[in-house]
Amino acid sequence: MKALVINVIVSKKENSPIKEMENLLATLDIEIEQILTQNVEVVHNSYYVGKGFLHQVGCYARENNIDVIVFNNDLSPLQIRNISDITSKDIMDRSMVIIKIFLERASSKEAKLQVEMASLKYYASRLIDKDHDYSQVTSGGAGGLQNKGSGEKEINIKKYLIRKTLKAKEDELKKIVQNRQNQRASRNPFLPVVAIVGYTNAGKSTLLNNFIRLTKTTKKEEILEENRLFATLDTTTRFIKVDHHYPFLLTDTVGFISSLPTTLIKAFRSTLEEIKDASLLIHVVDISSSNYLEEIEVTTKTLQEIGVGEKEVIYIYNKYDLVNENVKFRIMNDDELLVSLKDEECMEQILKLIDRKLEDFYVEIELYIPYTNMNVYYEILNKYSIIEEKEDANGITIIAQISKNRVKDYKEYFISSLY
Repeated sequence: MKALVINVIVSKKENSPIKEMENLLATLDIEIEQILTQNVEVVHNSYYVGKGFLHQVGCYARENNIDVIVFNNDLSPLQIRNISDITSKDIMDRSMVIIKIFLERASSKEAKLQVEMASLKYYASRLIDKDHDYSQVTSGGAGGLQNKGSGEKEINIKKYLIRKTLKAKEDELKKIVQNRQNQRASRNPFLPVVAIVGYTNAGKSTLLNNFIRLTKTTKKEEILEENRLFATLDTTTRFIKVDHHYPFLLTDTVGFISSLPTTLIKAFRSTLEEIKDASLLIHVVDISSSNYLEEIEVTTKTLQEIGVGEKEVIYIYNKYDLVNENVKFRIMNDDELLVSLKDEECMEQILKLIDRKLEDFYVEIELYIPYTNMNVYYEILNKYSIIEEKEDANGITIIAQISKNRVKDYKEYFISSLY
C-alpha cells in the first residue's frame, strides 16, 4: 500500500514528530510516497487545512496512484469525510494508524480485548451522517435488536450494537483482569520487582531477553524482538537469577508513545499496572533517536500520570553504536549507563547497577543446614544467591544473600548474620 503523508504543523501547539509517523507506517508495511508539510495558525473546523491545499493533495494522490492519505494529526469525523470527498481517497488520521497497529500486534486475550474495545469506541465516535437521507430500517432485527419502527435510523442500530458488544467485552475483560491481579498477588512477595519502561522500540525486549539468556532458571523462552514500534503489547514477568547478583522479578511493559489516542489510553494504562509493584524502574532510551529527549519526557510524564513517578529509576541509554562518533554526551550520572544492548558484555554493568539499587532489600547471613533438611538448601539455591558453601559430615554451611523479609524463616539454621 502506498501512502501520501500530510504533516500539519499548528502554531503554538505540540505537534507529533513526523519521524514517529514514518515508523508507525513502516510497522504496517505502508510505503510512504511523499510527505507534504503545511503550517497553519489554526485548524479549519470542517477541513483541518485549506480547501485549496486539499485540492492540490487530491491531484497529487490521483496522479501518483496513492492508495491512502495519512494525516500526522487527529481529525474529526467531519474533517475525515470532507477531506475524502475533496481528494477522492481514503483518509487515515494518527489515531487510526496507532489503533490499527495495536489490533495487529495484540496477542494475549487481555490485550486483544482492550484494543478491540478501543477500536469500537473509536469507530462509534466516527459514526456520522454522510447525508441527511439515511437508509432506514423498516423491518427485522439486527443482531438480536427488535424492530422499533420504520423511523429507526441505521446509524442508531450500529451504535446500539457497538454498546452491546462493548458491554460483553468489558465483562469478559473484568474476569481476566481479576485473574491477573490474583496471579500477581500470589507471586513470591519476598523478591523485589524490577520493571522495564521506555518509549516504543527503545530496546526493552532486547534487554529482557539478555536477562533471560543469563538467568539460571529453567524457563528460558525469549520474547519477540523486532525493529518495529509496539513489537509487543503484552506485559511479561520473569524470574531473573544470575550468579553473583541479586535475584529479582523482571517485568517488561508496552512501549510508550506521544499523543496516544484517547480511546487507547485506558487500555494502555491498564497494561502498566505491573509497574505499581516495582521496587525499581529501568528506563531504556534510544539514544540514537533525534527525538530522544522528547521520548524521555513522554515516558516520564506517563509514569507520573499512572502514579509511579516517585519510584527509583535507572537510565539505560541504548543503541550507542548507532550514534555518530562526533556526537558528544555529558558525563553519565551514577544511575545512568551508555550502552549497546546488542553487546551482552554491557549486562554486567547493568546488573551491578541493579545490585546497588537493591542492596537494601537483601541481607547476608550464614546458615548451617543438615543433610536431613536439604529442601531448605535447594529453596535458597533456587530463589536466592549462595556466595560460599562448605560441606562436612552432617550438613552444609552456606553464606547466602536473602531478602530481609525472609530471614526469620531460616532462624533455626542461623550461625551468624549481619542483619
